[in-house]
Amino acid sequence: MELKRIAEEMQPRTMAARDWVFQVIRTAIVRGVLQDGMPLRQDEISAALSVSHIPVREAFRQLEAQGLVRIYPNRGAVVTKLTKQEMANIMDTRIILELGAIRAAFPYITDEILNEAAALIDLSEGETDLHKIEDLNLQFHFLLYSPANNKTMFDLIETLHANVDRYIRQFYITDDGAANREHRALIDACRNKDIVLADAVLRTHLERCKRLLMNLPNVD
Repeated sequence: MELKRIAEEMQPRTMAARDWVFQVIRTAIVRGVLQDGMPLRQDEISAALSVSHIPVREAFRQLEAQGLVRIYPNRGAVVTKLTKQEMANIMDTRIILELGAIRAAFPYITDEILNEAAALIDLSEGETDLHKIEDLNLQFHFLLYSPANNKTMFDLIETLHANVDRYIRQFYITDDGAANREHRALIDACRNKDIVLADAVLRTHLERCKRLLMNLPNVD
């Protein structure tokens, strides 16, 4: 079972069982291993992860709170399937939050942070594993936002990412370096202390992501 392989990646397990199970299932959903509309069977997941049903049920509730799973009274937990309108709403909210994050962080972004961000881009350009590319993408964004020091905002942004990243991941193959060019332009704007340009570059970057989602086939 692919879930077991993901669990092995996340060893050693240092957190509470519920949180560990949540992270494993969440990763599987974001990666597309557990796909839209797929039922999540407690028995199978408990066996794959070698845990009791209790942390699995608790993880389902956490995933439902993040919009990744829906729990039905007589069907159990099912991976959510987003409509285009829901994707649009998520991206519009992300744009508001991430522009707020870069503005709040901007006065405190150091050269050290920008150098680290540039190194992440370099790693991404040499990477072929889509999962690692996405991880590097998240690290890049949250590194730039980190000086805002607002965990509540970061948690919201990360949850919104998880909901749409499972759909956008496929575009990394055909991206032709566009995302990293936008990332480098954002770094340049930050180095030049140009908040107006940084705001515009990030908005363009996120709006392009939204357009890709809106053009997905087989999504209502």
